Amino acid sequence: MLPDRDHEPNLMRNLPVPLRRLLWLSGALYVLYLIAGNLFLNTPVAFATINRKPQVFHAQWAWAWTLWPGQIHTLDLRLRGQMRKLLWNAQGASADGRILLWPLLRRELRFGTIRATAVKVEVQPTGIDLKPPPWRSDAWHITVVRISTRSLRQMRFGELVADGDGVAEIGFTHQLRGGATAVFPSRVSMPDARLRYGKQALLHDARFDVRFAFDPFTYELPPGWKKIERAQIQVKVDGVTPPIALGADKAGALAVTRAPLGGHLSADFALDHGTLAPGGWLQWNAPVAITDADGTQQRRRGQLDLAVQPAAVTIHARILAPGDVEGTRGANRLEADLRLASRRLFLRRSSGEMIRLLSGTAEWRWHFASLRWLTPLTAARSWLRLAGAGDVDGALHIDAGKLLPGSHVEVPRVDFAAGLLGNVFAGNARAQARVEAGKDGARMAVGMRVDPFTLAPRGAPTQAYLRGHALQLDLQTSAELADLGRDFTARLQFADAEVPDLRAYNRYLPGKSLRFLGGRGRMSTEFTVDDKGDVSAGHLRMSSPDAHIALGVSRLDGQLKMDTRLDRAARAGHAYDLKHFTLDLDGVRVAGSRTPPWWVRISLQDSRLDWDRPMHLRGSVTMVMKNLSLLLSLYADRSALPHWITRVIDDGQATAHARIVAQHSDFILDHLVAGNERIDLFAHLRISDGKPSGDLYARWGILGLAVALDDGKRDFHLIHAGRWYRAQPDLLPPARP
Repeated sequence: MLPDRDHEPNLMRNLPVPLRRLLWLSGALYVLYLIAGNLFLNTPVAFATINRKPQVFHAQWAWAWTLWPGQIHTLDLRLRGQMRKLLWNAQGASADGRILLWPLLRRELRFGTIRATAVKVEVQPTGIDLKPPPWRSDAWHITVVRISTRSLRQMRFGELVADGDGVAEIGFTHQLRGGATAVFPSRVSMPDARLRYGKQALLHDARFDVRFAFDPFTYELPPGWKKIERAQIQVKVDGVTPPIALGADKAGALAVTRAPLGGHLSADFALDHGTLAPGGWLQWNAPVAITDADGTQQRRRGQLDLAVQPAAVTIHARILAPGDVEGTRGANRLEADLRLASRRLFLRRSSGEMIRLLSGTAEWRWHFASLRWLTPLTAARSWLRLAGAGDVDGALHIDAGKLLPGSHVEVPRVDFAAGLLGNVFAGNARAQARVEAGKDGARMAVGMRVDPFTLAPRGAPTQAYLRGHALQLDLQTSAELADLGRDFTARLQFADAEVPDLRAYNRYLPGKSLRFLGGRGRMSTEFTVDDKGDVSAGHLRMSSPDAHIALGVSRLDGQLKMDTRLDRAARAGHAYDLKHFTLDLDGVRVAGSRTPPWWVRISLQDSRLDWDRPMHLRGSVTMVMKNLSLLLSLYADRSALPHWITRVIDDGQATAHARIVAQHSDFILDHLVAGNERIDLFAHLRISDGKPSGDLYARWGILGLAVALDDGKRDFHLIHAGRWYRAQPDLLPPARP
């Protein structure tokens, strides 16, 4: 029913009837919109509708209203969500904006200018990758023409936080389902800001202005930080920096901490699609708190100047000794003049390409509370570790990423630890590194002399079983800075070190079957270490004047000399070919026996050694010995043998050949053939967990004797002894021809 004509305004009565009806209908619809729209915005129905995927996007507000379709005003607005591996949230005291309706027809949610107050923004990385649904060309676009605020309170990106009162204008467009994102020309400006990283203040009383825009990019392309190649960025910064204390803390990390006075930082540079624009610059100077080698506290002035030139970036840094006397040797000092022959921040090839564009000089002398940070510079893997307080004195001359002859670094004292083959060499070292010219170009030679030193198991570093002096570690590595610590060979050697107790080596031997009962010795060693920190070759020599050895149930005392050369085999783990192995035993006496001292010369052929505890040895052995008495005594006492054997076993030097295996608790000699001019001896011998067993056949002319030994019991065979022995099974396969 239409309104009463008597109550209509004069203007309305003058309008045509159809127009009056249209106006009344429009007014009714507008009132209905005001009621329905504002009720919707302030009831749970709005939150349930908008927050259908709260992990991707979630919005809430304290109060909202709308006066026109598409136009929204909110109080205490809070937004949060996740985009791939980034969690984000934004909040403001108030915000108003409008949604453009016509773009909805082309699947675009387009916002006009959004104005907000008291804005805070936070972006945090997360380990959870929230992958979008598969991309489709008709996926919706979200476009924000401009977000504007004149009361920007805080921006947080991970641990980096900027606080203050600033202005910002940002616009962007993004296609859902993993589509492209672009950032329109935007600006963030804070005239009075504070910048910190975690709890560490970086800037205060700062003015900065950042203008930026990004060409379209996706999460995958360009990857990571290379998205900067799609950006145009201009940065202007001017502020007060806190002073710093340089060095390394006792835990070994390079330390940059605060000190009581302040400094200044100014910068003005532009970045155009990953390339610094010529004319950019950065200047920093601040007090630097330093603890010198004698423990005294010093305050110096540090300075850093960076300038972007048409073809390069120049860097000048300096911290001079007290009084700005450059020749002062006893105090911390640093001076560097470097040139980077590129203005690109991210080069497209290897990460070392940037280093190869570096040239210049650097000279320093510095005292550090810990030198552990030097470790990755000397070895890419952790087999070599440097630590402890000390000085580093050096001068580098660099040309296109390569150190030139004359470059050197010296460390007068450093705590040294080298882990090889399950053991750790440790001691106090003096280290020197020098770049030397050679036929194939310059190489860096690093020498470390450790005096004194100890050797202990990796799992028990306080239980040293070898002590010595003058351990020398020499490394040869590339003079290319990009390859430092990766492309190297090393040689570790020492001579005549003391072994206080030979029983320390029992962890490598087959348990009770073969072990040391005591004795002392001397050891000399030379190892070649490859660029993976593994021993690739070695030469070990050990001697003992009073070795006490258990071989099964036999107890032997005598003098020992061992000489071994290792060559790593083409197998996984600590597997080696024994290029040379000899073991000489002299003056050997068997406990409880009155026989004269005995000797033997043992050598291995075609043998393999797995160093891992316990050792696994497999190969062929040759033994030249005074006589056969010791071999025979492993099977039976003299009193139990026929008289003719006891007469010939002591008669003349003998030679033996056998297959040998030592592993876990077993020591095996198989296919043993021994003899002298009068007697021949054949045997299978296994000593397992200290208990010998096996078969033996002795032959003298037409006479023969066989013995079967098992669990301490002996079974003699006098008739058809040879036939019986040949019927016994082998313990090991025969050697390959």
